[in-house]
Amino acid sequence: MEKAQEFIIKYTKRKSLRLSFTKDALIEVRAPLGTSRKIIDDFVKNHHDWIEKYYAAVKKQVDSRDGFHLSFGDQLLFFGKTYDLVPMDEKNSGFNGECFYAHRMLGSQELKNEVVTTYRDLAQQVLVQQVESISQHMKLKPQSVKINGAKSRWGSCSSKGRLNFSWYLVMADEATVNYVVVHELAHLLEMNHSPKFWKIVEQILPNYQQEKKKLKELQKTLITQKWE
Repeated sequence: MEKAQEFIIKYTKRKSLRLSFTKDALIEVRAPLGTSRKIIDDFVKNHHDWIEKYYAAVKKQVDSRDGFHLSFGDQLLFFGKTYDLVPMDEKNSGFNGECFYAHRMLGSQELKNEVVTTYRDLAQQVLVQQVESISQHMKLKPQSVKINGAKSRWGSCSSKGRLNFSWYLVMADEATVNYVVVHELAHLLEMNHSPKFWKIVEQILPNYQQEKKKLKELQKTLITQKWE
């Protein structure tokens, strides 16, 4: 556990010290500008028990993520359902509604790249369709819909009405996908998370809190996977 006591420091315009783990399981201390090294060292020592409590779990997640790879026979998520990843003789990849497929001679990294491309294509098709359908229902008109590879943000809406969605979102079930779409469309009316904003979401999806919980569960799974 000695390595866990090594840490990195980031000085920011904050008012207090904060301890956390980075995505690579390094201990990170965020400190106010000008904080002495001794104060930071003492802060870390005083939180030794907290580090001991959580370090092993965080390190396990990182090791799982870094060791993540795909093999034929694995099951992949799409719209909340699992589908087999099947080897094919033909040199193409995709999803046919019954399974994901790719050329049988692909190596592990090549296979992962092909599956990500398939996911991105599916996200482009599905999310554009969902936005068109739901925006008509909400009587709204976004300027554009684009797909990105964001890992910690399911969707966003710019002040100009441009919607962005992570391709990872299509792993969630349809109701959950719809929640994220409604959420971002609601920002066309309220560019905040005020009570008025959530009232708009609730009018369209009364059970949206349930979908938020599902997203958190999917996020826990994705933390242990490294797709790109």
